[in-house]
Amino acid sequence: MRKPISILLLCLIALGPVQAQQTRLNLGGDSYAAGQSSSIGETVPGDAFVAGFDTSLGGDVGGDAHMAGFNVAADKPVQGDLYAAGFSVTISQPVGGDVTAFGNNVRVQPGAAITGNARLSGAGIDLAAPIAGAALISAETLELNAAVQGDFEFFGNKIVFGPQASIAGTVRIHAPAAIEVPASVAPADKVSFEVLQSTDYAGEAGKTAEHVMRGIWPAIWAVAIWWLSLVVLGALVIALLPRVTATFEDRAASRPLRTLGLGVLGFAAALGLVPVTAMTILGIVLLPFVLLAAFILCVLAYLTGVYLLALRAGRSFARIDTTPKRLGALVVGTVLAGLIGMLPFLGWLISLLLLTFGFGIFVRSLSERAMPAPRSGRQKPAGTRTA
Repeated sequence: MRKPISILLLCLIALGPVQAQQTRLNLGGDSYAAGQSSSIGETVPGDAFVAGFDTSLGGDVGGDAHMAGFNVAADKPVQGDLYAAGFSVTISQPVGGDVTAFGNNVRVQPGAAITGNARLSGAGIDLAAPIAGAALISAETLELNAAVQGDFEFFGNKIVFGPQASIAGTVRIHAPAAIEVPASVAPADKVSFEVLQSTDYAGEAGKTAEHVMRGIWPAIWAVAIWWLSLVVLGALVIALLPRVTATFEDRAASRPLRTLGLGVLGFAAALGLVPVTAMTILGIVLLPFVLLAAFILCVLAYLTGVYLLALRAGRSFARIDTTPKRLGALVVGTVLAGLIGMLPFLGWLISLLLLTFGFGIFVRSLSERAMPAPRSGRQKPAGTRTA
């Protein structure tokens, strides 16, 4: 749980208002840095999180290091694991744990000895530092000029072996054409080769269609359960809150444009609570509750819009003045709204319209209850006397 929260904090810092300047935060022994050119610049007892266009550590890291950017440079020793992602990734100092790095170009320089395992992926990879563990590499071209003490597995097209290259464990190579491994790198009995086959797109398409057909019934059941949940929720509101339901019906019968306008404001306010809450570190604690509240509001607003518009349309053909008839309108409206929502292009617009209309009813109810009733000009304040 600790790492996802730390990564979220890093993302919030990276979205700060001043992108050209660096923003830094120290929390619980961990350090965070984000900006156009970002660097920790000091010794970190815990974990380090760095994000930006040009990123570097600038100080030793006692825990794990997480780095992301366009140009990523792990220029100081890392006692734990190193995670690096960018267009160009350069590792120049020792790493006490595992290394996971991917980018267009990944360079592990001679001074960057890796104590654990290495997982590298990129178009071009230059591995010139010894690895005490295993190595899993995926690259268009790999230049190997270091010793690998564990197993070695490669996915790609080409490997260039340097004079310092050696592999103590088993060697498994996956490539379109055979790659010769010199005896100085690994004995022939430890080397295995597998040809990378081209993908059978027709066969994969058939498998995908089969999976889709098998997945139709679960999808149908999921939609049916969602509709049933909406109907049950709406039935409870109609049965338990008849006065509120009647008030909503009265407001839905007048000023539809005003209702839609207020609905846009209400919907925007409900969604706007989420980024506003996430702007502060303390707000992150409340963020799950705000998300849940916004979801519940949207469900209730959508259900309100569906019911009221279905009721208004149904009253054009028949008299709906009893609870069973209202429940019937709710069921028919929920099913029709769900089917219409599945239409391409127009479906989501109509669903958004129903949601907005429901929010408009909520906003009108709150505003009209808060406003005092207007007094007639003929009435006189109590206690006044006529001349």
